[in-house]
Amino acid sequence: MEYRKFGEKIYVRLDRDDEILASLISVCEKEDVNLAQIQGIGGCMRAAVGIFDTAAKQYVRYDKEAMLELISLDGNVTRYEDKPYIHAHATFAYNENGEAHTLTGHLLEAVIGLTGEIVITPADGRIGRRFIPETGIRIWDFEG
Repeated sequence: MEYRKFGEKIYVRLDRDDEILASLISVCEKEDVNLAQIQGIGGCMRAAVGIFDTAAKQYVRYDKEAMLELISLDGNVTRYEDKPYIHAHATFAYNENGEAHTLTGHLLEAVIGLTGEIVITPADGRIGRRFIPETGIRIWDFEG
């Protein structure tokens, strides 16, 4: 992984075997990012996304190992327990038996197979997260 800052934006290049979320957290820690938007594309070798089950209050996990085109990564960086917290959704495309398919949802994990190109756009300010037991999710906390 390498990254560069141009103005306020941070451009991140991920390399083979880099895990997306861990890499972005590392950059955010180094650059002291408290609040940001993230967007990206790339090529992955495996990924896991989740769809939230409101009754069980947890994500149902979907894993795929293949050549996955990361069509869209969209999310934000906030703070939870005084550390960078990334909430991102992703859409991947892949070929199976000559047909195009997609894997999409809340990004749980993704490992780069080719490269990843991600832009972190920091904002002035800070938004925390707080856990809501009734729903099982962490929501924005403007006081945190």
